[in-house]
Amino acid sequence: MKVKILIVDDHPAIRTTMYDVMESEGFHVELAENGKKAIELFLAGSFDFVLMDMQMPDMKGIEAYREMIDSSKKQAEFIFISAFSAPELEEEAHKLGCLAFLQKPIRVERVIELIRAKFRSSVLVFIENKQLCQKVMNEIKKEGFNLEISSRFDDTLIRIRQIDYNFLVIDEDSPSIEQEGINNTIKISNSDTEVVQINEDEATSLVTSRMNKFFLLNYTIQEARFAQSKDAFHLKSTHTNQSHQD
Repeated sequence: MKVKILIVDDHPAIRTTMYDVMESEGFHVELAENGKKAIELFLAGSFDFVLMDMQMPDMKGIEAYREMIDSSKKQAEFIFISAFSAPELEEEAHKLGCLAFLQKPIRVERVIELIRAKFRSSVLVFIENKQLCQKVMNEIKKEGFNLEISSRFDDTLIRIRQIDYNFLVIDEDSPSIEQEGINNTIKISNSDTEVVQINEDEATSLVTSRMNKFFLLNYTIQEARFAQSKDAFHLKSTHTNQSHQD
């Protein structure tokens, strides 16, 4: 089943470029030229991701986003793209649950990696509180992650020694000796598993919100590495050219 993406941008060239690249990657793509059209398509259809420009003539992306989630129970991941730094809008978008808030110019392949990483991600849940565990499971399933459940501490340790999960969700109120054992096992196994904590007094939506922050952090790190490698290549090329001239 194809991943469905709604691209919202008032610039025709950006819509066309994004459409061509996303379609070539095997995604099903629909386009909207403004916030009003985006809301109409979102409420009528079913999308896994919405890529939304923050600044549009008829309304801000955050306004369209707010109306979409207020008017529909449909689940989708929102990625905002902004030409300007807008800390207040970015903070509001994250509070509402967006996956990422990116600043132009963006690299489309990085956005594709972000989308694919979300669908490839595996999550192990170890929560002995059955009621909390069920709520967390329901929240994670809505987000489309590959989900596994462990009901025993020793089984959890065995699993994380054998499988490099993206995330391990645990009860923040679990015994400290268990938390220490989990962290030590991850360290000894050289695993990249990220531990996400939740407790019964928190909204379970915070689990996926914390996972999404990790995805955004990983995207930011990759962008920084790319920028560093590009700068290094530029310096090397400049030095080579100077040497030839000399």
